[in-house]
Amino acid sequence: MKKSKIILIHFVLFILLSLVFFFSAESILKTFAPDLNYVTVWITLVNFGIAFIFIVLLISCLIFILRKKKTKKIEKIELTKNGFQINYDEEITQFKWSEIEKLTGFKVDRITTDDICLKIESDNKISFATEEFEGWRIFMTELLNKFPEIDKNWESIIAISAFERKETELYNRNKNVG
Repeated sequence: MKKSKIILIHFVLFILLSLVFFFSAESILKTFAPDLNYVTVWITLVNFGIAFIFIVLLISCLIFILRKKKTKKIEKIELTKNGFQINYDEEITQFKWSEIEKLTGFKVDRITTDDICLKIESDNKISFATEEFEGWRIFMTELLNKFPEIDKNWESIIAISAFERKETELYNRNKNVG
């Protein structure tokens, strides 16, 4: 629902509640305080009632207007002609397969679940991807084809140890570690 529609609903509600209060205040005063000079009390009650209704509706409108929407982050990894690109919250980092210097796998403990992560390094850039990224499985299949020296079970090996980061160097061009 659009903000303008919500504000209009609040405004109409304010008018309706004010009218109900306005037309029912006199009969309420006659019933519960028949000997009072009901005109001044009536005016005071109406003023306070309308002010209260206005303040409540104003606060609810402000809460709605100032509330920040949670936007879902873009987390995507896509294959390209000569490599891949990582899109993390609209920040795109591109890599060619030939420029990868080092790949490090690790696990991040999120209390109830764990994230398997991959740190990708080249000469001039570093990026991270997790198993939660869209396209992770396709990327992993291609990564294991391009770098056959990486253990195909590295994700399960890292996932085994509870509450440990278990940082593991999967590939290093200079060391050619497996």
